[in-house]
Amino acid sequence: MAIVPSATILFIDGYDHDREYWVRRINISSPEYLILEANSGAAGLSLCRSQRIDCVVAELRLPDMSGFQVLLQLVPYARYPEIAVVMLSRLSFPQLAELAIKNGAQTYLVKSRISGDDLDRAIHKALVTVPPTRKELRV
Repeated sequence: MAIVPSATILFIDGYDHDREYWVRRINISSPEYLILEANSGAAGLSLCRSQRIDCVVAELRLPDMSGFQVLLQLVPYARYPEIAVVMLSRLSFPQLAELAIKNGAQTYLVKSRISGDDLDRAIHKALVTVPPTRKELRV
């Protein structure tokens, strides 16, 4: 019996090893998700324009742009997000977390301080935070 995806998650991370690791962990925790991958900001934004994405997990340091640039393109109005965004980074600075959340991310997680289960919970929480009606209005 095939599993019907409950949400489409896009991982944008230029660190191939990190991206593969976290995708594998989420596949174990939530096999019902359809998970897409991008290794650059431009590739991730292109996928967001061509497919319905419910949640983006983005690394702050990307090879072609900042994760903040991706965030600002996905969530132009921070108080009214149309897509759930989780920032997941190697960088551990409280100011970065504050800035990410202020600009529309649902949370900011530091890779070395979380488990796959922590990321899975953050994705679940982000998905319920962004109202489904907003997701459905996206073109």
